[in-house]
Amino acid sequence: MTVSSLTHPPFAHELLIAQLAVQRAALVTKRILASVNAAARITASPPTLSPSSSDLDTCASPASSPGDHTTTTRSSSISQYLHPTTAASSSYFPASTSPWTPLSPHSPSTSPPLPAAAAGDPQQQHEHHHQLLPQYSAAGEAEANANANEPPRRLSVAKRDASPVTVADLAAQALLVAALRAAFPADAVLGEEDASALRADPLLAARVWDLVDAARLEDEASERLLGPRPRDLAEMMALIEFGGGGGGGEGGGEGGGGGGGGGGGAMSAEEALAAGRRVWCLDPIDGTSAYMQGGQYAISLALLDCGREVVGVLGCPNWRFEEGLPAGQWRVREHAVDEDGMGLMLSAVRGQGATVRPMGPGVLREGRRLDRGRGKATVDLRDVHFVDSEKSPATLTEKVRELARLAGASHRGTNLYSSHVRYAAVVLGGREFVQLRWPKPEKGPWSIWDHAGSQLIYTESGAGKVTDLYGKPIDFTAGCKLSNNRGLITADESIHDQILALVDRMRNAEV
Repeated sequence: MTVSSLTHPPFAHELLIAQLAVQRAALVTKRILASVNAAARITASPPTLSPSSSDLDTCASPASSPGDHTTTTRSSSISQYLHPTTAASSSYFPASTSPWTPLSPHSPSTSPPLPAAAAGDPQQQHEHHHQLLPQYSAAGEAEANANANEPPRRLSVAKRDASPVTVADLAAQALLVAALRAAFPADAVLGEEDASALRADPLLAARVWDLVDAARLEDEASERLLGPRPRDLAEMMALIEFGGGGGGGEGGGEGGGGGGGGGGGAMSAEEALAAGRRVWCLDPIDGTSAYMQGGQYAISLALLDCGREVVGVLGCPNWRFEEGLPAGQWRVREHAVDEDGMGLMLSAVRGQGATVRPMGPGVLREGRRLDRGRGKATVDLRDVHFVDSEKSPATLTEKVRELARLAGASHRGTNLYSSHVRYAAVVLGGREFVQLRWPKPEKGPWSIWDHAGSQLIYTESGAGKVTDLYGKPIDFTAGCKLSNNRGLITADESIHDQILALVDRMRNAEV
């Protein structure tokens, strides 16, 4: 596809930039997986895991136990590299008795402390990190050459909620925000990550910068469309902050923007959402826990305008694109991953339909239009295929089992950890695919970036309907959280009302 061949329907430029930005971010994530797989080939193989009676793949998330695995590939061994057991690696991560022990993302930092004068000054922190960058880059290169048989080590830290964030999350967010700021400087940006971990750990910051600095699309024209890249570590951190912790403000600052609000009294991303302005919502890696175990994950980018999704792009770098596979017959398994390619991308623009295409390292490849409505409609609830996350820390999988019992269907469907990959499974699966998400009572509202964009792709792919447990449309104007909704029903329009009626029975039984 060449730029000159593109027509210009509404949001055509936004779609193209979003697609290329997601593809470039995918390069970063796959590069890390490739390095881990390379290390796996020269180290001991992980233990052979016996399949259970189910054919489901269960992601080894922080909530999982070693016995939960059913199948695996080489990529699954990323877990053991985030749990080094050698003495040389013990300063990075605590030793683990088994490479399959669920990840504990807490780890001591080996980075020199910040100067006392810089403790409360972000600019001095940036300067401190920038001064240390050459030292750590050189040290990292020497370490890699001296210990070629050892895997990458400092790859993750813990967020305040104890969920993990990897260098790939941070690098991907920096690259996504850089493209958006260059192309649409007046738009607000709302992302999941912030740069607090990088300010506290110069070594981690150096590794993220190395990834960002090296990430380029192979097609020069496509790379140029994404605009200027961050020039140094400080600018990279400003880009991450602009998109994180509540979102970058509308039109704030120059170049990388002002961290976390745009500065100068600019409207925050949450305020821009409430005001109906244009806001880009991104999740650099959805399903980080699955990513760290070599499973399915997604890179999500959505444009909200007047509180509505108008552009959605979803990259699934570990889901192999299968040329010629008929619509409605796509299937995904947690650990059946695309090790040789870059997976697939789903895209949609409101009113213009949805497409699926293979991702690659350079020019955007041709897409195939999706039309779920042409498939056979599901009229018997006994045929429903449920897409669930049995290890989700946020939802009640027993409610899916209860709904399956009421419908006379089996709840043993597709089990995936990543929220956006579950949406993709419903998009590419048959019209019988249904997703029910029932929040745990103790959990607060869900984050907007776990849903924006994918819901548009689902409805634009044909015959899909998305509501909360009360049948209300999802409200994207409330800020970072979907606080005006509870739960989720994603189902074909031919059966959505029947599913909702059963959910009503379940809700009434709780009273």
